[in-house]
Amino acid sequence: MKKLILVVCLCSFSSKLAAQQAETGVEGLRFVAPMQIAVGADNNFLVDRVQPGTPDVHTQRLDDKVLMLTLPKVAYQNDSRRRQFVLSWVPEFELFKNNSDQNAMNHEALASFSYHLTRNVQIWLADNYKTSKDPGRALSNVFLLLPRSRYHENEIHAALEFQPTPLTNVAIRYDGGYTKFGRPEPIHGQILDSRSSGYSLSLSRMLRPNQRIRATYSLFTITPIHQPNRSDDALDIPPRIEHPINSGTLEYRFGLNPSTVLEFAGGIIKLDTGMNYTVRGSFHKRIGLFWAAGGYMRTLAFQAGPPNAFAHGLGSNGFYDVILMRLRGQPTRRTAILFDTTISRDASNRVVEGNKSLMGRARFDYRLSDRNVLFASLDSFHQGRNDYVRAPLSRNRFMMGIEISLSSESERRSNRLNEDAQYVALTDHERRRRSLEED
Repeated sequence: MKKLILVVCLCSFSSKLAAQQAETGVEGLRFVAPMQIAVGADNNFLVDRVQPGTPDVHTQRLDDKVLMLTLPKVAYQNDSRRRQFVLSWVPEFELFKNNSDQNAMNHEALASFSYHLTRNVQIWLADNYKTSKDPGRALSNVFLLLPRSRYHENEIHAALEFQPTPLTNVAIRYDGGYTKFGRPEPIHGQILDSRSSGYSLSLSRMLRPNQRIRATYSLFTITPIHQPNRSDDALDIPPRIEHPINSGTLEYRFGLNPSTVLEFAGGIIKLDTGMNYTVRGSFHKRIGLFWAAGGYMRTLAFQAGPPNAFAHGLGSNGFYDVILMRLRGQPTRRTAILFDTTISRDASNRVVEGNKSLMGRARFDYRLSDRNVLFASLDSFHQGRNDYVRAPLSRNRFMMGIEISLSSESERRSNRLNEDAQYVALTDHERRRRSLEED
């Protein structure tokens, strides 16, 4: 605790200097997200504990008070007319009142490089690394709530984009990565370690200024890093996708007006078990001071996230029905609210009654000054049956705290990487709207 207080004091002192000098002191090095200090309660989070006198691991449900400190995200930018290079890193500290063995330091880092070979040809490379002792919260995975244990994830992305005409874009992309979940019992922990890689070819065409169509073909594989001995009946080994997967998707995006956007997508996918289908529909609607969004999709678990996402944890080869709802906006100049909910149901018919899950988040912000924002947030996770406790599970995490900006005035207004206005607008300025692609 003394070390944490020292870090907070140093950061508070440096925030005053940064505000006065409007720079970090190193050319190209900038603060792009505010420092965050929060306290709250975490109820029903899962923890793996080794039973005394035995090698067995027992998963417990615990309640505790937690102190969170997220240092400001630091980014290094080096840009020119044809290239852009970005490095970013943000550390996060967790301190528990009654379970000090769960104290952790989490990290998230990004490296990205893009270069225009010609006016209409661009290459892009990126590497994302994440480590956390709370994978359930870090991954925001509605399909599985993992116990607290050290989780590592690294993803590599590469793309070549070509625009033969101003309305047409052709992209060839590679995505690869690995996930490691370090449970106390090595054998069971290694079952979840996986490596994934895939290639995709997409063709996008603007039919009209408000209409876009895209066709994508993907070929990818997901394999375990460690090959367990399947003859060991004592191990409950989840089924794996053992052969390359082929998928094809057709997307259509239509803007009815500047405040309403509709998107539809459908496709087929070939697995070990044969052919299957996927479908997705969503809308984005501006209602007064708010953006509302919703959608439905029937998808394979590892395709439910961003386009570059791969499998995380168990159930990666299961089909799910997923409903998404989001509402965000600013009722007043100084306040902002966010509601985000995802509901899923197992649609693979592998069990008599499909497992149902819900993940929700609510956040309220109040801007005290041009650099300080008070916030309160509630994260809620629910499962009809959890694979670790083999029973229903409900986890709730309530936090309240303050965000302190260390960015210079010019950076906060003009730098596209800056996240100071992610939730509530800068005082006396119109909210810098995030694009629909970002949402």
